[in-house]
Amino acid sequence: MTYSSFINRTASTTALSAFLIGMGVAACAAPVAVDLNGWTVENYPEVNGFAGANWTVDGSGDTVLQSVNGQPTIFYSDFQAYGLNTSGKIKVETGNDDDFVGFVLGFDPGDTSSSSANYLLIDWKQNTQTYNFNGGTAASTVGSTAEEGLAISRVTGTPTADELWGHENQGGNASGGLEELARGATLGSTGWVDNTEYEFTFDFGPNNLQVWVDSVLQFDLTGNFENGRIGFYNFSQNQVRYSAFETDQGSFPAVPLPGAVVLLAGGLGLMGGLGRLAKRKSAG
Repeated sequence: MTYSSFINRTASTTALSAFLIGMGVAACAAPVAVDLNGWTVENYPEVNGFAGANWTVDGSGDTVLQSVNGQPTIFYSDFQAYGLNTSGKIKVETGNDDDFVGFVLGFDPGDTSSSSANYLLIDWKQNTQTYNFNGGTAASTVGSTAEEGLAISRVTGTPTADELWGHENQGGNASGGLEELARGATLGSTGWVDNTEYEFTFDFGPNNLQVWVDSVLQFDLTGNFENGRIGFYNFSQNQVRYSAFETDQGSFPAVPLPGAVVLLAGGLGLMGGLGRLAKRKSAG
């Protein structure tokens, strides 16, 4: 290979890498620790007997503890979740309750009061329980049953506490509701265990979501998913700690790559391989 040919191919490869990064495809990025100090709390309206949340971030920004048994609450990131593989740990540090812990994906600031909200809720209940919430927006809906286990639901508009509890879209509330999409492959009917740490991993893109718990794939969904923040979710559960979260390059680009770009990337890779083969032959 001549020097000028090498320079031209190197320049082409560099340009493609820059283009792919611009399209939301990182090039061999290393995992990045998440600083929780930049995250924001957002609560659903209070209902009778359930106070507001209390999220406390430690000084390092590595850990946050939600300490109140209260209303549905979200602690959301300062970055968009598309195109990322996000992982971290969750632990309920008490034996006094058995309610919901979990996460949101595709959440936008203000979604707890927005008629246009459209995000994914991954929540985990320790035990099955029927409950009827009173007061606030819950006055328009009847009670519901929260099933033990891990589930994923689509949240639209502004659901009431009863709808969030039972993953329902009730007729009494025309402003929003939930549609349960799937239950975990091995944890769909199994609750979390007190004082036990679990590692969650989320690989999220415009049309794909994969969720692992302790390296076991629980959800592998395809569809049309909104971009937005990742967040932590609690409902009527105290002493929940989230820690050691980090992000890495995901499997699903934030912007789907056109076919021509995929072919171009493959072609440049083939050229590089042929060049190395020719060099080895000439050296031999």
